This record gives sequence, structure tokens and C-alpha cells, in this order.
Amino acid sequence: MQAAQFSRVSRRVRDFSPRLATVAGLIALLASVPLLYVMLRAATADPADWARLLQGRIWYLLGNTLLLVVSVTGGTLLVGVSMAWLTERTDLPGRKMLRWLLALPLAIPAYIGAVIHLVLLRPRGGLLPLWLAERLGHPVTLPSPLGWAGATFILTIFMFPYVYLLSGAAFRTMGASMEEAARTLGRTPWQTLWHVTLPVLRPGLTAGALLVALDVLAEYGTVALLRYETFSTAIFIQLSGRYDRSAAAILSGVLIMLAIIVLWGELHIQGQARFTQTESNWRPAATVRLGRWRVPALLLVLGVVIASLLIPATMLVAWSIQALLNADTAAALFRSGTVGFGNFAWNSLWTALLAAGVTIALSLPVSQLATRHPGAFTRVLSRLCQVGYAVPGVVVALSLLLLVNRWLPFLYSTPFIVVIAYVVRYMPQAVRASEAALKQISPTLEEAAHTLGRGSLLAFVQVTLPLVTPGLLAGAALVFLSALKELPATLLLRPAGFDTLAVRVWVWANDGLYLQAAPAALALVLASALPMSLLLRRERIFK
Repeated sequence: MQAAQFSRVSRRVRDFSPRLATVAGLIALLASVPLLYVMLRAATADPADWARLLQGRIWYLLGNTLLLVVSVTGGTLLVGVSMAWLTERTDLPGRKMLRWLLALPLAIPAYIGAVIHLVLLRPRGGLLPLWLAERLGHPVTLPSPLGWAGATFILTIFMFPYVYLLSGAAFRTMGASMEEAARTLGRTPWQTLWHVTLPVLRPGLTAGALLVALDVLAEYGTVALLRYETFSTAIFIQLSGRYDRSAAAILSGVLIMLAIIVLWGELHIQGQARFTQTESNWRPAATVRLGRWRVPALLLVLGVVIASLLIPATMLVAWSIQALLNADTAAALFRSGTVGFGNFAWNSLWTALLAAGVTIALSLPVSQLATRHPGAFTRVLSRLCQVGYAVPGVVVALSLLLLVNRWLPFLYSTPFIVVIAYVVRYMPQAVRASEAALKQISPTLEEAAHTLGRGSLLAFVQVTLPLVTPGLLAGAALVFLSALKELPATLLLRPAGFDTLAVRVWVWANDGLYLQAAPAALALVLASALPMSLLLRRERIFK
């Protein structure tokens, strides 16, 4: 009798829930409407606008954008995989500390790194060229940080941790037997690397490369500071300078198609093969002895750490101290009223926290439906909630401007439209975190709660929710971290007088007030470093 009762309850849990599906469908619609609306506006734009842009503008921007995506993705793969191999598979000195140092640049927004390297290396008035000229007695020409080369360098050194973290985790979980089998079959170390190791790393590498490629497509601050035109900068100019929303919609439609192609390519590559280690007697791969290459390898890793972390951190701290000791700069920084530093920090914190809470709450019905009632329909809803990966911040801002002006005018020029932009932009992070947490909880726990007379909602609140809370908090921390650094959507949507730390860093740096921007940039980095370090510890990235 008890077995029959439990079977009926088990079927009850597995049965499709119309109410849950309705809620999840509305959330998926909310997440996907901005993308669909921009695509519709682009498709119905005036043919004359299309013709004008197709005569040269779109192709120029397409070439620039694709060149940057390819170069930065390739650069991050090269740097990330090499750093992961050196710190995980070799006898490199100080590996434990270097693992943390190589991951921390992820807390530094790329546009802040661009500001620092621009001040150091700009052709006219750069600190390093001036210092060398004083020491050598004649002008010294250094590589310019402007243009494609500068943007590639800056984005690579601040985005490589995406690849580094994923490939490092793959190196740690990869057993010794596969490489040993290849060596017994006569493969050289180089052949083993290409034919065995890298194919096993492919899921992590493609996931990291996807994140990098989509971030490059969405990047605005860095490329704008370094005077390199991409779709994001062109869309921003059309919205903020020329007020040509039709042209902005057309450019946004092309940018969305690029992002969708990147997503499709990643799914296609991932779907071609699966690599599974089935042996029960797993053991780690043998440590590679670097020998005489130990010192050069250490210098290489330290060079990456210095360029991506130590130089930015040192400069921000030094500039911040100098700014606080300067009476005029400090007075401009800590103004009274609602335009001071404290207000900028508070605006950043409450909008990012609210966005994180709302995003996680909205992700739960979708994730619950996808994990407890898997099927084609639920997969579609889950994917619709993750279209934010294909929508850069500047495109989200455009879609919300168009939608709010027409349908929700009471939200226009309020901070809440900024929060909505964060929710739409970073919903994918919350959905993936929620799904990952729910997949670790067996449905039998909810079934047991039903046998005790609990309804579906009560069973979820009393049983499932406490168990998945750590995973939800990790997802919320990730959304908070991303929202804290978001620049283009905040710049375009913020009401007059509403500034965040990211906005003030951008405005002051764009005006050449680097000392004034430094404390805000340092506060932003420190606020980002805390949730990131918690995420790394929770996921056991480092032993």
C-alpha cells in the first residue's frame, strides 16, 4: 500500500504543471521580448536606412568586430591554456598563489584596465614614454595602446581568466591513463597534446571561448577609449549622439545575428563529440618537470600577472592615495548632496543587489520546470531565458528605450529601467546557476514531502529551497558581479543625476580626470573581488 501511494505521489511530481508552465512562459517572454523587438524593428526599418548602412558602414563595422573577436578569442585561448598547463601540470614554483593571482583579473573591468594602460602608454604624454625620455635623453616610441592592437592586448589580458579557470579545472580532473595510453602507442609528447589532451579539454575551451567572444561583441568601454570602432560603439553613437534609433536597430540586428552564430557554432562543436573518463581507479597525471625552462616559465607567468593584475592594482591604489591627499580632487570627489562618491557607490550596490535578487527569483520557475519536467517545450523556455548571452548591454538598452517609450512611459527616466536592463542582460547566469543547483537535488525529496501532505509550492519552499540556497546565492553573486560592472546599458538608461561607480569611472576617465576616477575604479574592483573570491572558493576552483 505504501509503495502504491509513493508511486502515485511520484507520478504527481513528474506530472506537468500548467501553472508553473504559465509562470515560466511569462518569464521567458519577458527575457526574450527585447531581442525579438529589436529584430522586428530592424526588419521593418526604412529600406533607405538599410541601403545607406549597407553601402559601407555595416561592412566596415563587421570587419572590425570580427577581427577583434577572432584575435581576442585566439589570444585568450593561448594565454589561458598555457597558464593553466603551467600552474596545474608542471612543477612551477608558487603554483598555489599563482592560481589566485591569475584568476583575480576577472574582477577588473576591461575598461578600467584600458584607462590605466592608456595613461601609461599613450603616445603623447604617457607616463612610461615620458619616464624613458627623461632617463635616455631623447624621445622613445613605444607600441600605441590605441586601435586594434591595443584593444586586442587589453581585452586579452583581462578576459583570459575565463579560459584559464575552465581549462585549469579540466587539467585537474583529467586522469593519467589517457595520456599514458597515447605514449605507449608511440605518440610523442607534442602529438599527445594535440590528439589527446586538447580534445579532452574541448568542452571547457569552447565554453571559455564562447564567453570571451560574446563579451567582445558586447564590449563598449574598452573599444571606445582605445578609439576602435565596433558595432557596440556605433550603436551607442547612434543612440546618444545622433538619436537615430532606426539605424541603431539595424546595427543591433546585425550584432544579434553575429552573437547567435557564435552560440550556434559553440553548440555545433560541443555536439560533435563527448569525452568521458570511465575508470574507477582515477589518478592525477604526472607532474611535468620543467628543468631548465623553469625560470623562463615563471617569468612568463609573472609577466601575465604583472600586466593583468599588479600594474592595474598598484596604479589604482597610488592614484587613489594621491587623489585623497589633493584637496581640490578630494573636494570634487566627495561633494555634499546627492552627487558625491557615497551616492555613486550606493547606486551601484542597490541596483546590482536588486537585480541579483529579482533575477534569481525569476529564474526559479523556469529552472524548476526544466529540471523536473524535461522536454522540448521546457528546453525552449530555458533557452529563451538565456538569450541574454546574445544581447549586448547596448542592445538591451535600445530595446528597453523603444519598449518603455511606447508601452511603459512611467518607467522612463527612473532607476528601475536600469535594474530591468540588468535582469534581462544577466538572466542566463541566474537560470544556469538555478538549473545546476536543482539538478543536484533528487525529486524524491519533494515526493516524500507530498506523502506528508505538503502541496507543490509548500514542498518546494520547505524542502527544495533550503537545499539549493547555496547554489542560488552563487548565481546571485555572479549576477551582482556582472551588474556592478555593466557600463553601456547604465550610460544609456540612467536618469539625469543617477550615476553608478562604473558610470563615474567612465565619465571622469573620458574627460582625462584620471586621479578623480581612481578611487571610484578601486572601489568598483574591491566590490567585484569579494563575490568573485567567494565564487571561486565555493566551486573549489583551487585546492
